Amino acid sequence: MKDTYARTNNICLVFITLVVATFSLMYTKTVLLPLIFAVFLYAILTPMVYWIKEKLKVPKGFAILFTLNLLWLVLSAVVLVLVMSVEKFVQGAPRYKDSIFQTIQFIEMKLSLYDIRWDTGKIRNLVQNLPFFHYAQQLTGNLLSFLGNLFLIFIFTIFMMTGESKSKNKSALMNEILKKVSSYISSKFFLSLATGVLVWLTLLVFGVELAFIFGLLTLLLNFIPTIGSLIAILLPLPILFLQFQFSASFFIVLILTGAIQFVIGNVIEPKVMGESMDLHPIAVLMGLVFWGLVWGIPGMFLAVPITAILKIVFNRIEATKPIAEILAGRIPSKS
Repeated sequence: MKDTYARTNNICLVFITLVVATFSLMYTKTVLLPLIFAVFLYAILTPMVYWIKEKLKVPKGFAILFTLNLLWLVLSAVVLVLVMSVEKFVQGAPRYKDSIFQTIQFIEMKLSLYDIRWDTGKIRNLVQNLPFFHYAQQLTGNLLSFLGNLFLIFIFTIFMMTGESKSKNKSALMNEILKKVSSYISSKFFLSLATGVLVWLTLLVFGVELAFIFGLLTLLLNFIPTIGSLIAILLPLPILFLQFQFSASFFIVLILTGAIQFVIGNVIEPKVMGESMDLHPIAVLMGLVFWGLVWGIPGMFLAVPITAILKIVFNRIEATKPIAEILAGRIPSKS
């Protein structure tokens, strides 16, 4: 009887703690998100820093500075290319409007064959007044804001890296977390990079506008499990339609990009990553939903590694071990 009462009491305490923690995470989102991204950036960059230190025989401080500067230059170049791509797209806006008008005219002609009348005047006016320049300004402003947040993340990462030497003796728990997160993010990054580059090259060969942006979005969206790759396939559809309508090129590009996502996501990725995070697919999906509700799109990007970290922590606490077993897709033992 006492054991049953103690178990029920522990379950209630864990539930209350999780509810309070969830509301705290939502309330502190603005502060916590840059810090969480900095932790993951630290987990990715630390092996690179030690590799540079060992290979080039340089002090650790120089290796950290070199790594961060290199990453900052790469990200700045990516943002510059994005801004140039958007500017080029805006310059071609009249051409895309003409393409939309031709499509509307084609639909009108087909409907008239069946004696169906459709007033397209409102649609024409809407297309004519589309504020492409305003959208481009908004996107550019968002990119600059992203760079500002990225600078804050870099500051956090620098403090973590420089403070590491003062606490060399990490706990077994911290070592396990860093190892899991670093392994997952590194593997996922290179697989997503391969997917993004192949999609970019495919779109580039067919002369699709904003090919670089769609390649970059493919790389980023592949970090969102299950739905990310599907969104990445659907994103270029409006541009493909504006350029090719429903010609053969439209379907060829769509099939090729879908095939790239399928082969890398369903054939290569399981072999490379295996069961590295020890999470059941249902647990991954539930984590995606939960962290998406708590932190929005950034939470969806972080869903898998955060859920994996929680599983490791839960596995170290007696009261929460059953939760860790459930996240791994195993039935908790009653002992």
